[in-house]
Amino acid sequence: MKGVELAIGDLNGVLKGLLEKEVVDCLIIPHSVGNNIAYMLVTDPDKIGGEGIFAPSFSVNAAGLVKGWTIKSKVGLVAKPCEIRAAIELVKLNQIDKESALLISVDCPGAFENQVYADHRDEIGEWIDSAKIEELKSKGVELREACKICSNRLADVGDIAVVRREGEKVVVAALTPMGESALNALGMELEDKDIERKDEKAKIADAAKKNEESLPKIGSIEALEEFLRDCIVCKNCRDVCPVCYCKECFFDQPLGNPVSGDMLNLGVIRGAIGLPTNQLFYHLTRVYHVSATCVGCGACADACPKEIPLTRFYPVITKKVQEMFEYVPGKDVEEPIPFTTYEEEELEDRLR
Repeated sequence: MKGVELAIGDLNGVLKGLLEKEVVDCLIIPHSVGNNIAYMLVTDPDKIGGEGIFAPSFSVNAAGLVKGWTIKSKVGLVAKPCEIRAAIELVKLNQIDKESALLISVDCPGAFENQVYADHRDEIGEWIDSAKIEELKSKGVELREACKICSNRLADVGDIAVVRREGEKVVVAALTPMGESALNALGMELEDKDIERKDEKAKIADAAKKNEESLPKIGSIEALEEFLRDCIVCKNCRDVCPVCYCKECFFDQPLGNPVSGDMLNLGVIRGAIGLPTNQLFYHLTRVYHVSATCVGCGACADACPKEIPLTRFYPVITKKVQEMFEYVPGKDVEEPIPFTTYEEEELEDRLR
């Protein structure tokens, strides 16, 4: 990969340069808000602060913020790998114009829920390593469950990768021709940089697998009904999901969201119906819809007002589907989503 090694403090200059050189019309980047981290759309280079780019906090999946970005004005998105993977899936789903988005992924050690991060920011800081994660865990400050089972934490997707190095250094590397063109526009002297990190990836994947295997299993419809029993069908999980994008959702229509007389009619037809209506049907439909494109970001669990640990359902189930198709969502913008293509007998070997 072509890239350049910089001090972390020089990242601000890179981001400002993207605006000053009109490589992008705006940037969506993390920034500090009190003790917390949020996203900000910036058009003025002088408004870029730089704090929070590596902060291990998760508020929303930033891909959802650019969902529907089909205009020609160019946006630069600086975000965690799971967020950039989701953006790549949205490009394939024609929800983001490929030429209008410069995707910049940054290394992620795992993240804490926003409130947890806000409560312990002084202890957590702007970056954590494995030793710090264990130290915080001993104090009851733990990573989000979605992050514990994530095997794709390293910046290796998008157009540009921002890779952490020892000694407060980073490597900014181009991953695509668009990314290389962007860095060249800043006048950077690019050199070959090795950012593969196979051993580190294997270590992360092994830990993620062990953590996933330790989660309680949902092995039957009865167990799933028990798991979802507190669901109020508020649809928060749908609304924050970056890859859930139907223009008209069935569950906003009378059949999917029956009220009053419609609900009574269903009761007459079936004899009895559970309330809220379509509780199980809603989640089964959603998990099917996102089964190929779910990046396991855990935004659904964070948004649940009943605190149902949805990462034990959505990412776990969708991962099995993705493995069946040998598909990694967000890995390659040119790789078609399995459900949008057809190959005769494509699953024969797996279904025997």
